[in-house]
Amino acid sequence: VVAFVAPSELAKALSHKDGPWVGYADMLAGLICLLAFLVVARGNKWRELAYPPLGAWALVVLAVLSVSRAVNPLEAGVEVVKWTLYVVGVYLLFLNTLTDARRVRLAVGVLLTSATLVMLWAAAQYLRQLHAPTFDPMLVRAGFTNRNTYSAFLSLVLPLALAGALHTRRPVRRVWWGLLVAGGLLTMLSGPLVWITVIALAWVACSVRGLPRWSALAGLAVYVVLMLYALPHNYSAAVGEFAYPYESEANMIHVAQGGVGQSAPVLKKRWIEWQPALQMLGDNVVLGVGVGNYQLNIGQYYGEGLPNVKKSEPDTNNLYLVIAASLGFLGLIALIGYFGHFWRLSSVLWSYAEDNLGRALAAGLPAAMLALLVGNLFTGMIVRGLSLVVILLLALIETAGRRRLGVPPDEV
Repeated sequence: VVAFVAPSELAKALSHKDGPWVGYADMLAGLICLLAFLVVARGNKWRELAYPPLGAWALVVLAVLSVSRAVNPLEAGVEVVKWTLYVVGVYLLFLNTLTDARRVRLAVGVLLTSATLVMLWAAAQYLRQLHAPTFDPMLVRAGFTNRNTYSAFLSLVLPLALAGALHTRRPVRRVWWGLLVAGGLLTMLSGPLVWITVIALAWVACSVRGLPRWSALAGLAVYVVLMLYALPHNYSAAVGEFAYPYESEANMIHVAQGGVGQSAPVLKKRWIEWQPALQMLGDNVVLGVGVGNYQLNIGQYYGEGLPNVKKSEPDTNNLYLVIAASLGFLGLIALIGYFGHFWRLSSVLWSYAEDNLGRALAAGLPAAMLALLVGNLFTGMIVRGLSLVVILLLALIETAGRRRLGVPPDEV
């Protein structure tokens, strides 16, 4: 259930229309975690559980300590609960539930089923925009709030889908997951994430030999050619945004210089904000400005001469800088250590791959991890609608790396 509803940004504001926001999927996950822990407590089976790595506990502790620096304690408190739910509660739930190959196979199947429905929703929006007077890429988002979180979701699940298609012996699933990859690439309209996903998929393709490898690579090449010559909206997102890295006409700002208003194009805020974020870290090295309080503080660090676009595209923050500014330098170290733990585990999954399921996980999960590590430079993926998916993938890495999944070769 949690895996199925994970890619959803539907949420409720706790105080007023501007937040803090709590996702309905997060509420459901929290309820299921609570029930699961009551069962464990009743049987006093705490010693039988597998627990999160040290980096997860460090992130929670630092998040709690950073609340003392927050200008908005309510926002900080909600974020502490969210981080605890994600890296401890939900991770414990997944890790101690996915204990055999049948359950792992079911979890992956449910995730890819949910991804298929999400992709079809976005495909309908894409086709609708083709007939609109003006194509708006922000509206190709399925149930997410914008194209960036939607594309980030696909960058995590498409490598797993392609790995399953290449390593399964069931033709129906091969076609299904192959079409999911094709449809997902077509509807991805967030520039940096498009190229990250293409590279991740090429890595997955190289996990097999012979015709399957070259077929997958040829498919990716066809997509790139179509994007360059026959899909103008995809080209605009993947290439145009890099060729013209400035704010759109709608976001041209009124910059006050010497008391005189001057309209001027500026670099997109996603790139400019790296400098103020580093300055924020420099002024708050130990505990940052408080978890969940990044947006409340970033404006004052733009300084004179650095334009601050008031209306900017959402979910284009650098997660590493957000965590560093919010939790301090130790928070950044904890996050890198947390991700590094799973990167190390994913890099040796082939040593545990004894069957099709193991090979699919060994091929897809490292590529998904690559997309996570690099994609967080451009779109923070520990956000509502993505966090549960990220935690599920991390739990799958731990499960595949620590437990040998015994399953007949044709059971994928």
